[in-house]
Amino acid sequence: MNKMTFKLFMIFIFFIKILPQFMRDSIFKNLAKILYIIGKKSNKVIETNLRFVFKDISKEEITEIQKYSYSNMLSWGQSIIENLDVKDEEFLKNIELENIEVFHKLKAQNKRIIFISAHYGNMEIMSYYVNKFVTPLVQVARASKNKEFDNFLVKSREKSGSKIVFRAGALKHLVRALKNNKVISLVIDQNVNPINAINVKLFAKDVYQSSSTAILARKFDAYIIPAAAINLGNKKYKIKFYEAISPIKTENEKDDLFQSSQLQANALEKIILEDKKQWFWLHKRFKGFYDEIYK
Repeated sequence: MNKMTFKLFMIFIFFIKILPQFMRDSIFKNLAKILYIIGKKSNKVIETNLRFVFKDISKEEITEIQKYSYSNMLSWGQSIIENLDVKDEEFLKNIELENIEVFHKLKAQNKRIIFISAHYGNMEIMSYYVNKFVTPLVQVARASKNKEFDNFLVKSREKSGSKIVFRAGALKHLVRALKNNKVISLVIDQNVNPINAINVKLFAKDVYQSSSTAILARKFDAYIIPAAAINLGNKKYKIKFYEAISPIKTENEKDDLFQSSQLQANALEKIILEDKKQWFWLHKRFKGFYDEIYK
């Protein structure tokens, strides 16, 4: 069944790639409309999250964000496909940069660096740009139940220069990468198992956040750089790098990890508030402490 699904997926990819851009865009736009219409459960999660965080948000804005969420999600998939064949000059003409000097300054000082990001804007565009034109990354991905599909994603993402490691057993790869002064990248905005997490505040709400980034930053004296690809519309993007979070290392390890994790949560909140519709509100981000809101 997985192989058949993958074959159908590759037929779809072949079909999409031979179409002119305007037809491609139209297909994904209409797919997003269909997902919005049939996605009643997902729409409810989005509305629940938004009302939980923003008490005075209007129904009209919620609907706008719901529709945008599906469109944005499909744009990630479209970017994966299009990045397989895109030429550098064609790609770069749609990109503007902000605060890239944050990275170059630390790199010039030979500091170890960890990028953090969220399911925000266009993740695939940011990943492609950073790997191809800034620095190769060691990136963590979540394995699916379809090995063929995972292999396709790895091939697509590694074409830009990255090294993809799957979440199971990823820590040893990240440790090795930092030891060799390579740059690693983690997406840290999802709800995680409390066993491997630290309790922080996001939008004044308690959430569990992965402790891995804080642990690695402390162990290797690494600087954490939040980054995002903000969708400007018309297939144009701003790749923005935010103020680096310095490593924290005192005699109180527990407090060090909390302080670092909270600063990361603050940075993600700042990114989200730049344009809140661009965050992936379909995640049950607050489930760890407020599971009842999703009932």
